[in-house]
Amino acid sequence: MTTPSDVWETVFERIASFPTGATVLLLGGTDTGKTTFAATAGSRLAETNERVAVVDADIGQSEIAPPGTVGVAWAREDAAKLSDLKPAAAFFVGAFSASALPLEHATATHRAVLHARARDANRILVDTSGFVTGPTARSLKCAKASLIQPDLILAFGADVNRELSDLANEMRSVCGAEIVAVPVAEGVQKKPTAMRSTRRQTRLAAYFGDKPTDVVVPLDVVQTLGATIGTGAKIAPHLADWVADALNLPVVHGEIAGDVLTLFLSGAATPGYESGIGAVSAHFGVRTVRVVSLSSHAGVLIGLSDDTGRLFALGRFAGFDENAVGIIVTVPGGATVAAKENTRLITFGRVRTGASGATVSQLKPGEL
Repeated sequence: MTTPSDVWETVFERIASFPTGATVLLLGGTDTGKTTFAATAGSRLAETNERVAVVDADIGQSEIAPPGTVGVAWAREDAAKLSDLKPAAAFFVGAFSASALPLEHATATHRAVLHARARDANRILVDTSGFVTGPTARSLKCAKASLIQPDLILAFGADVNRELSDLANEMRSVCGAEIVAVPVAEGVQKKPTAMRSTRRQTRLAAYFGDKPTDVVVPLDVVQTLGATIGTGAKIAPHLADWVADALNLPVVHGEIAGDVLTLFLSGAATPGYESGIGAVSAHFGVRTVRVVSLSSHAGVLIGLSDDTGRLFALGRFAGFDENAVGIIVTVPGGATVAAKENTRLITFGRVRTGASGATVSQLKPGEL
């Protein structure tokens, strides 16, 4: 049997021959050996005292940072797997599939590479997801190549996969990278979908730990992305109470952005409330009144960042605090203080998860 080390030996030598600061992007379908290669190459290069950064952009099967994020770590010669490495930084995407949020995925990967370059990485290895088929995949991979500008693209399986070979050539057209087709070693095995899902669930549950806590983040100290809440000027609590009575709705918060009043509800909308919309619109001088149930936000994966934009924790949406006029977020116990004191940006993802880490559902664009 041909082992991965036999197949990869000449590739290791090619990577080492590039000038200091080179970036290597690993391209290939699911379970083609990219992650194992990244771990092995990082270890080999670290043996020569090189400062090697590994960027893990496989957000569904993250090894370095929690699922839903792009992680970056410094390679060690004694690390057999990427999961053995300590995350140096993580960048929020908010989905477990690259196809769900391609722009956010490409941006997060780029930020991870910039993080490594700013810290004098001698070599950067970028492990990408197995999403390589179809027009969205081509656009995403070419966007990454354009942003990252890799010096070398290792295309795992391109020797027998014409579509992958064509994709690698498209990527080269936007960055000028050298392409090396890497045969998939016989020892690399496909993982069942259920195994991949279970592993992701286990890693997410381990991230939140045994004692996750709820914290309240007041809307007046944060910006929000990916959801409507927090993007408008809040209406006074007594006016929210008036609207609740006028429309017979469980309104807990209201915001005006432009000529749209959005009412956030603690539960489902009551049938027939539309008959009172005209009076409410006239009172606030808006053209549109939109109703959003906060129950649709429950369990949504979110990223918490400080005033520098640094992601310091993941959380789950747990509710809304009317008294504090703030978002209730479930975070790992160790992130409680930071979440209370340092959160300046809340980014909503595109996936709902349960306490066990299991994926409950995917969100549709604009649902929040």
